[in-house]
Amino acid sequence: MPWLASPRHLRWLASVGLAALALVVVALFVSVHESSSMGSMATIQTAGFSRPATTTPVAFSLPVLQPRTGSLHGTSAASMASLRGRPLVLNLWGSYCTVCRQETPAVESVARRVGAAVTFVGVDTADQRGTALRFLRRYHVTYLQLFDPGERVASGYGIQGLPVTVFVSGAGSVVGEYLGALDAKTLTHYLGTLFDVRVPPPSPAGARVGDSTVRGAGRSRPLPSPGTAS
Repeated sequence: MPWLASPRHLRWLASVGLAALALVVVALFVSVHESSSMGSMATIQTAGFSRPATTTPVAFSLPVLQPRTGSLHGTSAASMASLRGRPLVLNLWGSYCTVCRQETPAVESVARRVGAAVTFVGVDTADQRGTALRFLRRYHVTYLQLFDPGERVASGYGIQGLPVTVFVSGAGSVVGEYLGALDAKTLTHYLGTLFDVRVPPPSPAGARVGDSTVRGAGRSRPLPSPGTAS
C-alpha cells in the first residue's frame, strides 16, 4: 500500500510502537513489584511445634488492619506491650498463603469458643490491605488483625514462611512456636498444655459460644505433641 512508504506514516508507526513498548515495560514492572511484595514469604505445609531459642517476644507496634469484632471503640494501632496480661496466640498469615486458607477457619473457630481466656491476634504479613481484608471477610474472622507489610514481626522471629503461630504467656514470655497450619484439634491441645486453658467443644448451630475455663494457671506439665516436636 503506497501510504505505508510515506516518511510521515513511518514516523507515526514508530511512535505508536514505542508507546506500546513503554506500556508493556510498565505493566511488567508493576507485576514484578506486586509479586515480590506478596510472594516474599514461602508457604509452610507443616513443621510442627518447637521451643523458642529465646523467651523474649518481638517488640512491635503495628496498625490495625481489622479491629476485634464487638469492640465499642476502635484503635489505630496495637503493640506487643499492650497485649500483655493474658495468654496470647499470635498467628502470622498472608492472603497469598494457600495453607492459611485451611488454617484460618480452624483458628477462628477456636478463638470464638475460647472467649476472653486467651487473646488471639493475627498479623497479616508482606501483604496488600485490600486482598487481606477480602480474605478476612471470606473466612468471617472476628479476632484482632494487625497489618505488617514490611514483615517486621516475621523478621524478628526469623520466620521465612507462613503460617506460623507464636504462643506467649500472660507474663510476656514466648513458650512455643508452631510452623505450618494448625487445625482446631492441635490448637486446642496447645492451649491446654501451654496455658492450661480448656476450649469448649463446638456448640450446636445457633447456640451461644465463647465461655472457657482456665485451670491451674501456675501448674506445669509435660508437653506431648500431636505433631513433630523438637
